[in-house]
Amino acid sequence: MEQDQAKHSGYVALIGRTNVGKSTFLNAIMEAKIAIVSSKPQTTRKQILGIRTTEKGQIVFFDSPGIHKPHFRLNEKMMKDVYASLTDADLILYFIDISDRKQDEFVLSLLKDLKKDVFLVINKIDKFGKGKILQKIDQFKDVYPWAEIVPISALKEISLDLLEELIYKYLPENEGFYPDDELTLQTEKFYVAELVREKVLLMVEDELPFTTTVKVEKITDKEKVLYIRAEIYVENLSQKKILVGKHGNFVKLVGKLARKELEDYYDRKVYLDLFIKVVPNWRNSPTILSQLDE
Repeated sequence: MEQDQAKHSGYVALIGRTNVGKSTFLNAIMEAKIAIVSSKPQTTRKQILGIRTTEKGQIVFFDSPGIHKPHFRLNEKMMKDVYASLTDADLILYFIDISDRKQDEFVLSLLKDLKKDVFLVINKIDKFGKGKILQKIDQFKDVYPWAEIVPISALKEISLDLLEELIYKYLPENEGFYPDDELTLQTEKFYVAELVREKVLLMVEDELPFTTTVKVEKITDKEKVLYIRAEIYVENLSQKKILVGKHGNFVKLVGKLARKELEDYYDRKVYLDLFIKVVPNWRNSPTILSQLDE
């Protein structure tokens, strides 16, 4: 009986290609918005920690950037986060989209030498019937010695309880690492910057998702209102013109969408001051990239 009541805690890495639903899963399992979500590739650029504490223990999720081959310093930094999460994790959840037609040899090659338990998580099952799910399990079951294969829908929150139960089963007996009320280790500025970037990603197309980032310069309490000044970086003047929009309408809409969510988050009035700044080749600048981590 005592063994059944023992708490299990540990670090769980969420990995997979871009747009497989890792961030959607993290927000759903955490019952809070921890990571921004977008249909654009490489939305998650930095490892995000989600800390879930229950009576069974504590799961510390690493939501890592989508796995891809890097071409800029930014992407190299993103992939370093992926490798770090794989090294530090007690358990790995490898996410695939049920629509994926074949296994990803690049991702599988990263897993081979780790000697850690790996779950195959087949996401977005709400889009298909039982036959398709069984077919996908059969297709992937022998490509790697999976500890578990779990079909879920992060968006519709299907089988998340089952997945959480299995995670606790594989984690070591531990009391936990963080206070029970801690949800994430993100800084306030990072969260605000990501929220603004999410609204930009909602509205842009083509190469802009890759060439845009946000830096929060200031968060100041002015009694009746919280003042936030943020800069949206682009790499050239033509991109700036797109983000400004005719009569400044584009950036105004981004600000309106972000401000509404920020006011819900802070539960108070927010004045969001947005500026578009041209920073050529920022994705290859060690100085800029280090500033974005602050």
